Amino acid sequence: MNLMLNPLSESVTPQTNPELWYSWYAVVKEDAPEVLDEFLENTAAKMEITVDYFTAEFLPTESI
Repeated sequence: MNLMLNPLSESVTPQTNPELWYSWYAVVKEDAPEVLDEFLENTAAKMEITVDYFTAEFLPTESI
């Protein structure tokens, strides 16, 4: 039996796969902002850190 694992079944975070995670972040931020908070909360939970710490350390700062 040949069992193929889905690479997306692994926990994707800015630490484990930054290119993919930041691509997802850009899409969610642009196309589905209503779920952005949940996306960030879920990512922080996967990394076992607080949302505040995650936001400060891993999200780009927006220029004002």
